[in-house]
Amino acid sequence: MFTKQKIPVSVLTKILSGFALGKINTMTPLPTSGNIAYIIQIKNNKYFLRLSPLGPRWRSRGEIAAEIELLDYLADNDFPVSRPLANSKGNKIITWQKHQGYLREYVSGKEKTRPTVKEVREFGRLLGRFHSLVENYQTKNKRRHIWNPAATQKYFLSIQKKLDKQFAALFSERLSALRFPKKLPSGSIHEDLGKRHVLWRNNQIVAVLDFDRFYFAPLIFDLGQAIRGWCFLGEKQKWSSDNFKALISGYQSKRLLSQIEKEALVDSIKFAVLERSLSFYSKYIYVSRDKADLDYAWFSLREIMGRLDKIERI
Repeated sequence: MFTKQKIPVSVLTKILSGFALGKINTMTPLPTSGNIAYIIQIKNNKYFLRLSPLGPRWRSRGEIAAEIELLDYLADNDFPVSRPLANSKGNKIITWQKHQGYLREYVSGKEKTRPTVKEVREFGRLLGRFHSLVENYQTKNKRRHIWNPAATQKYFLSIQKKLDKQFAALFSERLSALRFPKKLPSGSIHEDLGKRHVLWRNNQIVAVLDFDRFYFAPLIFDLGQAIRGWCFLGEKQKWSSDNFKALISGYQSKRLLSQIEKEALVDSIKFAVLERSLSFYSKYIYVSRDKADLDYAWFSLREIMGRLDKIERI
């Protein structure tokens, strides 16, 4: 469920005046799953403005500073991200009331909703290169929002009484069954590298978007989330062994998985599915009341997790 959140035109105009971009033609709000976002058209150039909302998607000034640190680091290393812009005073963080965010150039491109096996392999190479860059990299500013198994367990316990009893029991059983070694290679992971956050143009990846959920964690968690997004196909979310093999092959052409990562890979995919299942149930309770969100939470927990019990290990 995507919504358009707006801020006053006078506020937007004042914010943008600090960047000396020129005369504003249009300011168009974008539908998002939580953030306040606008496309700004100025002559022949487009810009993207994002501010965090209040509620679960709120980010502190320090967390936005950390995201900017990571984006600058990646841009310095020629990774396809759009670097946040500084205003005339040299500031990159935009603050309005309690909302924090930044402005960047808009990148034109499209997601691949039905990527070919070759394109999945290309994405795998990109992810392997990303992990090679961010392994052991930590931003000076810290992130408060994290989604690792311990944090997910803690959040589950905090809302357990609001969940259907059968859902809660099955979720708890599934999460408790996962096992992860303590010394997995870690870095600043994206956490949400599904197809919609990778833009293509002329069959080339031109941008990776939305580092709003990044945090420092085992790299295998990032790979698990990516596999969740690229290896289940269609509305029925059927498992694609071909996509899985292509993604891993592409990934390992840029970064070899360690043995302990290989052993933890399937559980990392299961964790990705469980974390999103709980996220959709939480969204249903606190935000949308959309039955489609609740249905997807159940579908993930029952159907997708069942399919993962049968997949091959590498």
